[in-house]
Amino acid sequence: MDGQEFINIVSSGFAPFLKELGFSPNTPSISGRIYRADFAGSRNVVSISFEPGDDALFIAIFSSENGVPSPYDDHLKTPRLANLNKRYMHLVTASDQLKNEAAFESFQPAGRVEKLLMRSAKELRLILPKYLAETSSISE
Repeated sequence: MDGQEFINIVSSGFAPFLKELGFSPNTPSISGRIYRADFAGSRNVVSISFEPGDDALFIAIFSSENGVPSPYDDHLKTPRLANLNKRYMHLVTASDQLKNEAAFESFQPAGRVEKLLMRSAKELRLILPKYLAETSSISE
């Protein structure tokens, strides 16, 4: 997968539901070492990055205080998709899953990496609203 394919998948798989949640896309960053797309919200930044040399995908949700993002290494303030899955996936209903599958049925990822990105988009779409609801109620 090259940088343009990464941007296309992020634009079609992640951007629609992130926009619905109030996130705006920043300009993607593509280099030989890492492809990165960030989406900024009022209190959080969703960062999707892929390292093509290692086929490594990272999805992190940074919290922001006074415009300063949380430290990447602080898994409490900057959870990864895996952290959120452990915390919230058990709250996802069968109805949620059916709606989620319907939202992605037009996507036909080609290859292992594209499938990984789409699977991650599906997971994030299910659990990110639950995380945002919890963190907004805590900060109020």
